[in-house]
Amino acid sequence: MEDLIHNSTLAPSFDEITGYINLPVRAIWMDLNAFIQETFRAAPKITYSTCAGKPGWNVKYQKSGKSICTLYPDKDCLIALVVIKVEMAEMLKCAQPALHPLILNMIHTGKPFNNTFWLMIPLEDQAVLESLKDLLVQKKNF
Repeated sequence: MEDLIHNSTLAPSFDEITGYINLPVRAIWMDLNAFIQETFRAAPKITYSTCAGKPGWNVKYQKSGKSICTLYPDKDCLIALVVIKVEMAEMLKCAQPALHPLILNMIHTGKPFNNTFWLMIPLEDQAVLESLKDLLVQKKNF
């Protein structure tokens, strides 16, 4: 039986996705979504991805046609995809240790694609969440 996130024939509501995620990840999910909605005044857009890397329902945030991030929920994990320009990545490398080591390592070891870095950030705890929030604000102001 397919679960809520991987059933492409039935689009879940935002509340259904929230209820699907187990604690403690659900608390991170709720915190991050509230932060994005308040900070960027952006509404969540639920879409289905057939991408081999992370198929299933996800939540996209955009403002003025530009991507803020995409959230990939699952029962016990949450991944945030943040795309940053190479120029911003270079600036962030110099700003150590402002970002969580996990995010900095992704920037240091990542390979650029079309002059961008695609960061698939697993939100494992509050420290990574807070660092992601900082990254999103820096991206907004870059």
